[in-house]
Amino acid sequence: MKLFEKGELKVLWLFYLSALLSGILFFAPIFFVLYFRSLALSFFQISILIAIMPLASLISEIPTGAVADLYGRKFSHLLGILLQAICFLSLLFIKSYYGMLLIFAFLGISATFSSGASEAWVVDLVKGKNKKIVHNFFIKERSLYMLGHFVSGFIGAFAVKNFGLSIIWPVTAIAFMISFVILIFAEEHHIKKKRFVIKESFSRLYEQTKTSLKYTKQHSVLLYFILGSMIFMFTTNFTSDISWIPLLKGMNFPDYAFGYLWSAMSLMGLIAPFVSKSFMKNRNERKLIVISTALIGISSVLILFAYNIPAAVLLLLLSIFLFNFKMPIERTYIHKFVLTPLRATIISVESMAISIATLIALPIVGLLIDKIGARYTIAISGIILIPAIICYLKIREKK
Repeated sequence: MKLFEKGELKVLWLFYLSALLSGILFFAPIFFVLYFRSLALSFFQISILIAIMPLASLISEIPTGAVADLYGRKFSHLLGILLQAICFLSLLFIKSYYGMLLIFAFLGISATFSSGASEAWVVDLVKGKNKKIVHNFFIKERSLYMLGHFVSGFIGAFAVKNFGLSIIWPVTAIAFMISFVILIFAEEHHIKKKRFVIKESFSRLYEQTKTSLKYTKQHSVLLYFILGSMIFMFTTNFTSDISWIPLLKGMNFPDYAFGYLWSAMSLMGLIAPFVSKSFMKNRNERKLIVISTALIGISSVLILFAYNIPAAVLLLLLSIFLFNFKMPIERTYIHKFVLTPLRATIISVESMAISIATLIALPIVGLLIDKIGARYTIAISGIILIPAIICYLKIREKK
């Protein structure tokens, strides 16, 4: 079996290279919570700090997605990358809690310029060249990004052990800049406006957003899919780093060793998309989404019985595998039902829904960890996943 289709690398090699190289230096997520705890922040304070990102994203998501549809996905995505690099670098110098809140708010706004635009840029470009390679792009890109993360864990363990936790911020900024430089040279399949009029621009942004929301509401597949995704992402906050890190620290897991754990997690992310590809057949995506979601819920509940590092790490890696198994399937699935002119805006609608879920979940998670501990917080997520499974089961595709 060929790794790449004919003509695929000619169109997408810069996107694949960006995913790989930027991922090699992106080890900050596994050390975020440790860094903030080193500043004596409570888990509730950390959850508020992280929650400010989806709040800012929620405010700016649809307009920035519409801007990408109207003025170019490439410009929007590159702007988002550049702004995020600046924000991460600034965290090296800002230590006050309110200053970090401000930076994370800017991070949320910056990310919205890329959220819908990045997928829409690639999908529209590929469809303009060779529709056959759309199906596998998300799998391959995710796998290359995880390959980069696998390497980054070892780099992160070395960097943190020798330079301290603050090293994560400048290195993360460099990772974003690598992606920025590479993607400057990538092609875009988009017709841009010849002139810019402020009044006309806002009018078209409003109409584009309104049309996308109406289309999503009337399209039963998209409606149930986005609702299911919203619930699913709500629960992932219960099983994210903010929960797993204190659980493992309570078992005397050393700080630098989280880098090696990051590599192991990335290996799961590397393998899982290719495994999901072997399971994907014509029109069976919904079934796979339901099964993987149910298994994630079961693995979360089983944490109640994991009282040593090997058992806890095994369950963590299983949940990471299942998450990355599900992701490329659902990304392929949703793009089957999205109209090209509305693609970036509708994906931004989905991102907005996820931002709402994250915004609600994170303060709850922080409070639960402070009050009942990480173990029970993780286990609760398995129960909350049931409504997401129901939403996926309600999806009825037209034959």
